Amino acid sequence: MTNAATVRRTGLLVVALGLLTTLGPLSIDLYLPAFPTLRDEFGADDGAVQLTLAGMTVGLALGNLVTGAWSDRVGRRLPLLLASALHVLVTLLCAAAPTLEALAALRVAQGVAAAGSSVLVLAIARDVSDGPGLVRLISRITLITTTVPLLAPVAGAVLLPVVGWRGIFGVLGAFSAAVLVVTAMVVPETHAGSVGRGGVGDRGEAADRNHTAPADRGLRARLRAVLRDPGFRAATLLGAMTYAGVYAYVAASPLLLQGVHGLTAGEFAAVFLANSLGLVVGVQASAALQRRRPDAPVLIGFAALTAGAALAILPLERAGAGLPGLLVCLWLFVAGCGGCFAGAAGRALRDQSAQAGTATSLYGFGTFAAAGLIAPVAGLIGLHDAAPIAGVLSVTALVGTTAAVAIRRRDRRAVLPPSVV
Repeated sequence: MTNAATVRRTGLLVVALGLLTTLGPLSIDLYLPAFPTLRDEFGADDGAVQLTLAGMTVGLALGNLVTGAWSDRVGRRLPLLLASALHVLVTLLCAAAPTLEALAALRVAQGVAAAGSSVLVLAIARDVSDGPGLVRLISRITLITTTVPLLAPVAGAVLLPVVGWRGIFGVLGAFSAAVLVVTAMVVPETHAGSVGRGGVGDRGEAADRNHTAPADRGLRARLRAVLRDPGFRAATLLGAMTYAGVYAYVAASPLLLQGVHGLTAGEFAAVFLANSLGLVVGVQASAALQRRRPDAPVLIGFAALTAGAALAILPLERAGAGLPGLLVCLWLFVAGCGGCFAGAAGRALRDQSAQAGTATSLYGFGTFAAAGLIAPVAGLIGLHDAAPIAGVLSVTALVGTTAAVAIRRRDRRAVLPPSVV
């Protein structure tokens, strides 16, 4: 195969994987402007409406727990196609949900399907790349993951008065079906035990080091191998707190910005778009810095940015900064989270070539379980001002910063002589 053909094939794969990872964010962001409509139509309170988001994150956690480990035995392609097809079906069922409770239950299934896509994308990335190349690949995929959903709240705000919240899910179902078609056409089998059945063949250094085929090892052995890695544990904690912080912001922002500060659906969509651009800035800045510096100091810097931004929300509010001060803090917080996304995932998977699917399952479960548990907290407390979301974001940011520092300390112990450590 010529170099140009290889580059073209790699580019198509990155686009396909990026689109697959947008299914989760789009399933959340596209219907955010409809929160007040759902509340009014079903006669529910803010906490009940937020349970539709919590259901999605619970499903994301469950799907991550199962799908990646299964793919270590049967390959990546079959589970990926099944998860994508399930997402199409359940999304269309969400459009017909008769009650808020039914919608919340369907959102769990929708999350399971979206998780199947996202966890397998990470496993495929680990199959075909390694080291700094893995971080670069995840960053390229994450750029699509964060860029495509940028317009989701804007699109949701435009669609809402035309097709209603049910129509929004119909549009999402059509997009999901298109992604399924692209996936079937572009994404090959990359799993080491399956390359003889139509896979990509030579996967380079990452494949060379995968001496033990994961399918030949029991699930317990693979789980033990992953969990024994302290680098994996610290990076997963950082990833979990990053996801929890972002999802807490996403869950609270429509109720805080529209309900408390009085923004219209269109104004909220514009603010959400600006903050999502901050996420993109963080992702790309982190990737650029990690080409020149070790990943641990970069992760510490971005995690500290999230902590500083979260801790500044209440002092600025009490100083009379109002909505502008809140928006600045939220933008910086989201940008800091973007800086942690790819680095935390890459670090967690760095030493897991022999059980990449199982590792991505555990990583994905940890991140989305944290998001599912923490995201609704501010809404359940009651969003009459910024205090609940400031508290939640501060906790996630401080714990994440502690995890990043632990990664740095582990690196130092690995390179310094025992007498120094």
